Amino acid sequence: MPGPLEGIRILDFTRYQQGPYATVMLSDLGADVIKVEERLNGDLGRSLGLQPDGWCAYFEAHNRNKRSITIDSRTERGREIVYKLVRNVDVVTDNFRPGVMKRLGFDYETLKEHNPKIITASASGFGVDGPNTYEPSFDIIGQGMGGIMHNQGGGPDCEPRSVMGGLADQVGAMVFALGISSAIIARDRQGVGQHVDVSLLGSQVALQALQLTGFMRHDRQPPTPQKQNPVFTYYTGSDGKSLTIGLLDPKWWPNLCKVLEREDMLTDERFAAPRERQQNREDLVCELEKAFAQRPRDEWLKLLKKADVPCGPVHDYYGVSRDEQVLANKYITELEHPSLGPIRVVGSPIKMSTTAVGPQQPAPELGQHTEDILLELGYSWEDIAQLKDQEVV
Repeated sequence: MPGPLEGIRILDFTRYQQGPYATVMLSDLGADVIKVEERLNGDLGRSLGLQPDGWCAYFEAHNRNKRSITIDSRTERGREIVYKLVRNVDVVTDNFRPGVMKRLGFDYETLKEHNPKIITASASGFGVDGPNTYEPSFDIIGQGMGGIMHNQGGGPDCEPRSVMGGLADQVGAMVFALGISSAIIARDRQGVGQHVDVSLLGSQVALQALQLTGFMRHDRQPPTPQKQNPVFTYYTGSDGKSLTIGLLDPKWWPNLCKVLEREDMLTDERFAAPRERQQNREDLVCELEKAFAQRPRDEWLKLLKKADVPCGPVHDYYGVSRDEQVLANKYITELEHPSLGPIRVVGSPIKMSTTAVGPQQPAPELGQHTEDILLELGYSWEDIAQLKDQEVV
């Protein structure tokens, strides 16, 4: 069975991470993504972390399944190729600064003259309005402006900490993919094309909807220590390995105390109810840290799971990549690379009962599909040779 987006074609001008990972997600769902790259060097993401054997995890992660065409879009004949492609695609994506696509002649108002139902979609830094709109932006800037760095660091009075390399980009990519998918549905149901904008900043604000909603009630941002909620956090076993517990429902508190052989905490007035446990957070964290330090991590996990207490291991990447649950759901899977052999890649987090979803092909070589795509547009081999001689492709 074809993927749910089978038949959808995307002309992808995005570079680096936020835009490319969004179109990777759509390609996993079956969309045909044509990646437009600069003639000589292509997406600069090709060089980030490039290994001597040609392996580039950065580019592979953000560009699998796609077809690559090289075009000098600043030339008249290059623009002609783009306009021909636009007539036969559903979506044109970019993550340039606002205004770049207009200067190239590829903005929504121009492209809809070639395809009235075209959808254009921009992964921007700051959104379409405001004083920062035309400034450059990258992941770390989105994290900083969006507030998550202070939240992660412990609160407004603590040193800020970035989360992980690319968090703002990855969250922005997921929201971008949602925006594009929604615009496709709107076109199919309402018959309209339109422009979509999803920004790093907006995505970071949306990611923290709970925290910001709480803050805006009284304009007060409380501290956010790592173990702010003593029963919704992590602890370390006697072997130095850590686990998490997540007791949002008070019904699990007695089970936890029994597993830890600390039934005394059930009658301790400091920990009698959720309010008291939070008010005496530091005392409870101390007691739980001492309790968990009595056995190895995996032994605790077996006991906790048997008692139906929500819990899980704290993995490093080695653990994630070998976790039985991760592998069973193909959240990590394998592809055959033409020059590097079998490679392990991150799969799609989306599963569907009937239609196919997931990675199909490794990332393309620069310009790998240029000739195939031009032939599909009706160019002859003689035309293609001429375009190459003119350094258009």
